[in-house]
Amino acid sequence: MKSSLSKLILTPALVLALFSICNTALAQGTATGPFTSHIVDTGPIVLIGDPASPIPIDLDPFGAPWSKSITDPGAVITVPSLLTMIETIENVGTEPWLDWHEHILPNAAGVSSSTWFSVKLSINGSLIGFTPTGLGTADLWLDNFTLPVLPGDVLEITKEVEVFPLTPGTAGPILRIQEFPTPEPASLALFGLSSLLILGKRKEAV
Repeated sequence: MKSSLSKLILTPALVLALFSICNTALAQGTATGPFTSHIVDTGPIVLIGDPASPIPIDLDPFGAPWSKSITDPGAVITVPSLLTMIETIENVGTEPWLDWHEHILPNAAGVSSSTWFSVKLSINGSLIGFTPTGLGTADLWLDNFTLPVLPGDVLEITKEVEVFPLTPGTAGPILRIQEFPTPEPASLALFGLSSLLILGKRKEAV
């Protein structure tokens, strides 16, 4: 049975397939650094890696997001504050990065939810442009890098996040984050669409 291109595009199964493809893209994780813990220093500031020792990250389509726990044992955060995070990471994989996605997990009971305030990016010490989405929320999307982060490049992400002190008697991290680089979801969606179209044409020819 032959089916037209428009019918194929509007097929519910195709819509679900494309939705699944996009979600798969957003769920891609890292092969290295699956969990790390970091401490708030005076400033307040958190350093995650540095130019001399960047944290190695390898994109893994089947890996879990990189989870980071930020603790404040010295009680640096005593009032609502902007915490500066400077994260220095190296692309040790084989794929370039074109975006970076971050998600703040729910805080401990009694602690207000944190949100992203500002961000800037640099590759090998040079600032690059990008499109940020989600400032003022718990989900930060950095898309459309003006330059790709190639294998061997060092990406520095400088972020400000609003954080709140722990309620007295409350144990746990002041901030928990999951983040991961991914290929552009739109690119994967187009790839999936083209694959489904090819499959449909093969069925027509049968």
